[in-house]
Amino acid sequence: MNLAPYGFPVDIYFNGTLVTPAGGIVPEQFSTEYGQLKPGSYTVDFKKSGTDSLLVELPAAVYDTSSFYTLVFYNTQPGSNAVQATRIQDNFSQVAASNSYYRFFNMSPDAPSVNLLMNGSVVQTNRTPADNVGNQTFDQFEPITPGEYSLQVENSISDSVLGSQSNYPFAAAYVYTVILMGTSKGMTVSVLPVIF
Repeated sequence: MNLAPYGFPVDIYFNGTLVTPAGGIVPEQFSTEYGQLKPGSYTVDFKKSGTDSLLVELPAAVYDTSSFYTLVFYNTQPGSNAVQATRIQDNFSQVAASNSYYRFFNMSPDAPSVNLLMNGSVVQTNRTPADNVGNQTFDQFEPITPGEYSLQVENSISDSVLGSQSNYPFAAAYVYTVILMGTSKGMTVSVLPVIF
């Protein structure tokens, strides 16, 4: 996921091997599918696309066949192209056929504190930019009743709507990542269904 609206298109390298398509991954673009990777230890480099300019390096870590991982590239300061990256280990062990599941990421560097509402009810409060990096409980998927949901992200102080998504279908036994992204010039709420 390139969730750095003030960033650049990025090329991703695993142990020095380019794994992204020509032109890299542009800001606010992400994949809905997991890439296949041989099990092993990998250092992950994020470089400005088409150059050898290293932006961020994730140190060597083990990637194994029993887990799924999400890599997130993001801005760390409002209005700045300062970037960081993280690796999230996705846990699907609690997914049951009777529920749908979601998690919420505030990835707008310009949204200091937000609430997530689903069908008008507040379900997440005071979420700060990239707070899931320091608090891994925010990376876990929460169960909800399957069905259509209207999503709103509001400024937690003023209640002004920053972004929304109407009547999104959350299917049984599926997992979704809800993401607030963008800048003070315009924010959107995207829903990423995870295919695993």
